[in-house]
Amino acid sequence: MDEKKRGLDDLLSDMGIGEEEAPPSPVITEEPQAPVVAKPAHPEQGPKEALEHFLVGLLLRLDPAYSVDVRQEGELLRAEVLGGDLGRFIGKEGRTLKSVEFLANVYMAKQFGGEYRVVLDAAGYRKRQEERIKRLAMDAALQVEVSGQPVELPPMRSGERRIIHLLLKQHPKVTTTSVGEGEERHVIVIPRSDDIHIEPEEA
Repeated sequence: MDEKKRGLDDLLSDMGIGEEEAPPSPVITEEPQAPVVAKPAHPEQGPKEALEHFLVGLLLRLDPAYSVDVRQEGELLRAEVLGGDLGRFIGKEGRTLKSVEFLANVYMAKQFGGEYRVVLDAAGYRKRQEERIKRLAMDAALQVEVSGQPVELPPMRSGERRIIHLLLKQHPKVTTTSVGEGEERHVIVIPRSDDIHIEPEEA
């Protein structure tokens, strides 16, 4: 195991997050249990500067070759990690990236009271995942159209389910709903009927 791998494992372990674990829900309802890597933002810092401050401090712990670009779109902050070993930063099934995204949201919630949401990406991983989910949704919609039977999709995170709900919201032949609890929550694509109205769920 190389030095970068050990550094990454040690950092996530210090924060109570294993690389093989899915991060907790991004909805922040309480103070984080793990220590914050970066020092608290200065009062004069805006959300963009505060997020940059936090992520730079964290990334320096992982690999000095990493850098970050942050763009603000209203209450949404999009951060892209550049340089270094991006495959290692993304982690298996994107778990490391999602864990760092969760920590960034915890930090921003502590600084700004939950007003802002952070979306973190590296090497276009998020875009590729979104395209994969959209293809899965359209394949399921076609299957429902042909068979007339509901199709259950695998469990997904809330953001991934939301992509499917929005994509098929205006579909003339099918609609969607979410069922299940916790990590088992998933989308069902069902035939759209004039006799049965089901309000699509986005969570």
